[in-house]
Amino acid sequence: MENEDEVVRQKMRELITESCRYNKQPTKEFQKFHKTLLNFFFNSIDLNIDYENKFIYIRNSKPLTTDPVRFYDLNEAISDNVDYTNLEETLIGCLEDGHLQTTFYKKILFEYGDFLPEEENFLSA
Repeated sequence: MENEDEVVRQKMRELITESCRYNKQPTKEFQKFHKTLLNFFFNSIDLNIDYENKFIYIRNSKPLTTDPVRFYDLNEAISDNVDYTNLEETLIGCLEDGHLQTTFYKKILFEYGDFLPEEENFLSA
């Protein structure tokens, strides 16, 4: 019998594959899914994906300071670009093991589950 975490990651791979079937740009729902997954993986405050030029523009704050009042300063924000050749492989590469990750993936699958092939609901008790 498969481990629940393995099933969740497999369903995420299926959702990623489905979301990467597009000609010029994915649907608005799948664009939102891509951003949500990448924001989680990169722990970023914002990002944009340029599907045509195959770039991911990431904006992130510097690590939290020891000052309990100041979380981050926007003047110290870090910006970075990530290029990719295959978005599906890039997104699948963002899938990680761990309780926090599995919980997040379940939330994503619940939200975007309508885009998966019809099967029994593996998230139900």
